[in-house]
Amino acid sequence: MTIRYTLLMSYLLISLASALLITLMIFVHLREILRAEIEEKLKSQATTIMQQIDTTLFERMENMAMWSSLEVMQEVRIRDVDKRLSHFLNELHTGYDGVYEQIFAVDQRDETVSASDAKMIGTRYPQARPWLTATHNNHTHSLQHLDAHDEKLYFSIPIEDAFASGVLGRLYAGFDWKEIFRLLDAPLPFTADAQSYALLVDQEGRIIASSSELRNQTFQFQRLPDILQLMTTPNGSLTTQADFLNNEYVLVGYARSPGYRTFKGFGWTVLILQPSRSAFAPVWDLWLAILVFLCLTLILGVIVSFWMSAKIARPIVRLAEFTREFMQGKQVALPHIKSSRELEELSTQFALMIDNLEQSRQDLVRVAKLAVIGEMAASMAHEVRTPLGILRSSAQILQREPGLTSIGQEMTDFILSETQRLNELVTTLLECAKPRPPQLSPQNLQHVIGHTIELLQSQADAKHATLVLQPCLNEPLLSCDRDHLIQVFLNLIMNALQHIDNGGRVELAIHEHEDCLETLISDDGAGIPDDRKAKVFEPFFTQRKEGIGLGLTVVQQIIFAHHGKIFVTDSALGGACFHVLLPISPAGN
Repeated sequence: MTIRYTLLMSYLLISLASALLITLMIFVHLREILRAEIEEKLKSQATTIMQQIDTTLFERMENMAMWSSLEVMQEVRIRDVDKRLSHFLNELHTGYDGVYEQIFAVDQRDETVSASDAKMIGTRYPQARPWLTATHNNHTHSLQHLDAHDEKLYFSIPIEDAFASGVLGRLYAGFDWKEIFRLLDAPLPFTADAQSYALLVDQEGRIIASSSELRNQTFQFQRLPDILQLMTTPNGSLTTQADFLNNEYVLVGYARSPGYRTFKGFGWTVLILQPSRSAFAPVWDLWLAILVFLCLTLILGVIVSFWMSAKIARPIVRLAEFTREFMQGKQVALPHIKSSRELEELSTQFALMIDNLEQSRQDLVRVAKLAVIGEMAASMAHEVRTPLGILRSSAQILQREPGLTSIGQEMTDFILSETQRLNELVTTLLECAKPRPPQLSPQNLQHVIGHTIELLQSQADAKHATLVLQPCLNEPLLSCDRDHLIQVFLNLIMNALQHIDNGGRVELAIHEHEDCLETLISDDGAGIPDDRKAKVFEPFFTQRKEGIGLGLTVVQQIIFAHHGKIFVTDSALGGACFHVLLPISPAGN
């Protein structure tokens, strides 16, 4: 197998496989996104329609309850001899503009005594067994079985006798069921072209209303047991086969009646169905476009692969021939490669690589020497402490001399202050050069920080600063070196006190996480610029003229020795905020 053939096949396989895989992933992802969006909107539309239906039924029952309680309804007692009640019912029928097909009242013998349609007066309307009943505002409402031919739903309510106990008759109102049809015919909110269907089923699972596409189908008033058994929540969405739609797969959004105000609803359910083929039509159109694009990409890839494989393989073959002749001891010149400068400079770069390796070896030696020098510096620092102690003791003795002049007193003070500063510098250098390993023991972090604050309270009082530790609800315990942590918080709190103005504020807070404790030290000072936040822990970096820049370096070493983390951000008080994260159980314990 030649290198040209290998490159050609590799390029084609990798590019084509990657393109197919990415395309398939995009297609599946887009399909799921579209499915979730459609199902959510179907569910939302079903919920909206169901709420509108509940509201409509509630308003009808409110009307019936209010009308039956009016004084004019007592005209039933005298059979509405002056036609006041009939005129009133006619005005209601006209005022509601087609919402009610008929409004009439019957007496105890089921004879119509008043009606919005005068032709009904005197006819009998026998009281049938109600389809549904509901108690609302101390009134019992009855709904007669839906008249599919006349498309009316009759509401009825007793007319109570206002002058004696008992019932004078019943008030009937024929609600125009087309109002429900109009609600179900509302278009879906996300696309006007998508084919969709809407169904309203009663508490027994029978279809009692549908959108216009299904209204003339023979399944009207049939049951939907299969789909209803899949509905496990009051509202939601699902995907299933609809036998009444030729077993087509549909996306279904459904919502059961939640009721409205004091009306608990009749247990009806609205279903919005959209066939999968129309729902996912945009995705399939996209898939077809992607396939066409892939075919064009494949053809172009083949052409480019032939050209690229030839361009790459030919120089490599020439270099292979050069290598073979060179290994045989022949005096041959490096072939001149015009297609690739990288191949042309291969031998030169190899020589440079050898030189770089040698330079790297020398750098390692130099680093080792610097490490030895560091150890020597640490050893010398120990030796420097002895003469510093002698100088300090001598200066203290001189201060006690009775005849010491003011200049001598000033010089001894200067010697004491400088030896103290040098001693602190030596101590810091020792801590940086060879820090002591932490001696771990269970400690209460809040007590450790509280003790540190007591040590620094005098410095805070000198600047009239407020030093506060926020209380913890629990006892924050962790395994740590108490002296090391005191040193950490001494450095951080002193650093904060040195960077705030007189009367400033420093706050400490402990936050408990799952596996660590986080301590925040915040101040209202000038803060740290963003370009310097990454440098504050570097040795000898300081923002104070009198500082040496090793305090935060020592702090970082101690935190790292405890397997913790430390970093700085901006404080809510306006200054800097140091975050110290310490594991509750350090690694190795």
